[in-house]
Amino acid sequence: MANSLVATASVENLPNRFRYLLPKLLMVGIAALLITLVALVIHAINQLPNAAITVVPKGLNAPQYQQLTKLLGSQATANVLQADLQSYLTQSQSLDWVGQVDIRRDWQQGLLVSVTPRQAVAKFGSEKLVDATGVVFKPADSSELHNPQLMQLQGENQHAVIMMQQVKQVSDWFSPLGLKIDEVIVTPRMAWLFRFNNGLRVLVDNDNTSEKLYRLSVMLQNQLKPQLHNLQTIDLRYKNGMAITKRAAPASGSADPLTTAHTAASTQPQAIAVR
Repeated sequence: MANSLVATASVENLPNRFRYLLPKLLMVGIAALLITLVALVIHAINQLPNAAITVVPKGLNAPQYQQLTKLLGSQATANVLQADLQSYLTQSQSLDWVGQVDIRRDWQQGLLVSVTPRQAVAKFGSEKLVDATGVVFKPADSSELHNPQLMQLQGENQHAVIMMQQVKQVSDWFSPLGLKIDEVIVTPRMAWLFRFNNGLRVLVDNDNTSEKLYRLSVMLQNQLKPQLHNLQTIDLRYKNGMAITKRAAPASGSADPLTTAHTAASTQPQAIAVR
């Protein structure tokens, strides 16, 4: 009788134990299923072909497009999901003329590379250009170095940012006079030479450079305005004044009076005090 009761109790406890183990069994089953699915997805991803690299031509000239395409190649070293976008971003930015880069994944076209090139505002030396922020770069198309619309800057690369800041100021101050900067030369000691489109040359040192140039622009718009077309060189390298060299009057019977007026200058500079 006792043995019969024990057997009956064991049978009755089976459903309770099963109900206790069922959630755990389900969790184990779900985990195994997820692991299997992840493994299948990873395997499927690994089987994808290497992604194509497509350079978007919009905004690029032919030399820029060709140079960037040659650098990046036509195919990535991994598929569209595994490709290292940062590496292609770094490669693109290694080109001097590249400003901004955007790379995105596309299931149909692979990696899409969009580039905004730097916009040159001046020539810098004989082989490079410079943008408005003072970044000096080598263009993809060397013909840009001969663009007559760009002013010419001469100086050291580390001075490019300061040069562009000063050029911006001077352009704003002198534009009411109809003067446009054609050339700027800066020495290692930061002595400046500005040459304007009417032939006027302005020399200034690194002592209160901006203040001296601003005061000159004011004088040229006021007391010196009647003489503007006769001025050849203005030297601001003085503490309380300036030296002005006027154009020499063309000799009678000379060839081209306009050419002579732009090239000939008086040998006697006129000193003017600035108060």
